[in-house]
Amino acid sequence: MPSRFISATKLLAVSVALVALISCGGEGGGGGSQPGLPAPTLALTPANAPNVAGEATLASLDASQKGTTFGFAAGGQSDTLPRTHVFRRFLAQQIDALVGRLLPQPTFARMPAAAMACTISGTTSTDATASGATVTFSACSDIPGESINGSFAIANVAQVPNGFSASVSSDLTFSFAGFPDEHFTGSFNLSQLTVGTVTTTTISGPAIAITQGLDNQQLVSFTLVSSVDSSTGTSTDSVTLHLESSDIGGSVNITTLTPFQTAAGKTFPKAGAILVSGMGSALKVTVLGDESAPAPQVRIEVDANGDGLFETVLTKNWSDLSV
Repeated sequence: MPSRFISATKLLAVSVALVALISCGGEGGGGGSQPGLPAPTLALTPANAPNVAGEATLASLDASQKGTTFGFAAGGQSDTLPRTHVFRRFLAQQIDALVGRLLPQPTFARMPAAAMACTISGTTSTDATASGATVTFSACSDIPGESINGSFAIANVAQVPNGFSASVSSDLTFSFAGFPDEHFTGSFNLSQLTVGTVTTTTISGPAIAITQGLDNQQLVSFTLVSSVDSSTGTSTDSVTLHLESSDIGGSVNITTLTPFQTAAGKTFPKAGAILVSGMGSALKVTVLGDESAPAPQVRIEVDANGDGLFETVLTKNWSDLSV
């Protein structure tokens, strides 16, 4: 089995939806709609800037309240700070299991779906075809107090020079003792190319949504690009997307001004820049350092009237953004 298929699935853990922090010297300002994205509905002000910046940042890093429960699903441990990329790690685990059925050619081995008992209760089954596979969870519990229902599928797997492409869809419900059920649904296209020690994964799609209790969040018209250098473990990420969230009471657009970089072994980026555009307004979030850096670690600038000038500056640490 070509090693690039396995490495690609591991990269999924650091790819989907990293959106949020603006590094030093990032350009851009002003509000309004960005080309190719729906018009934002939320006016950004100094009063709501910390909440919006936190929601946009942590949603982009898969590390908000949603990240907490997905962290359990991905075998994560509880931390003072929210864990990042946790749902992507869960997806990576599932894709690894499916790709493990590849034949050396490679194509998926044709195997009939067979129910397998989960560690504690429930079942999971995998139905493989010539170009993909679907795994279905039925009250599957591998951890006390946690279960999964629904399905995850990878299809249209095809080799391309130096990599592969595929389409992915997911409709999963996570149940955790003491938490509202969490529902994740969506589909996206996935491609991965490797040149030397750098592997670049691109994910794009119309929409993915996460619902937990009264909290609803959706990423719309998203393109997410992540490059990982296997020689250093450093990841570089950039995104473009429209974020709709009940937590912030509206929607904003997010684009990367300067790709942010996360060092090996770190949870949060050490540098990078994004622009969060609202209705006639904007936020600029600048990464000053990762979680090990001295305070302040994040700078938030507010352009409330959309004139391109950031008239208010706020400084925060990563722990402050645990909304």
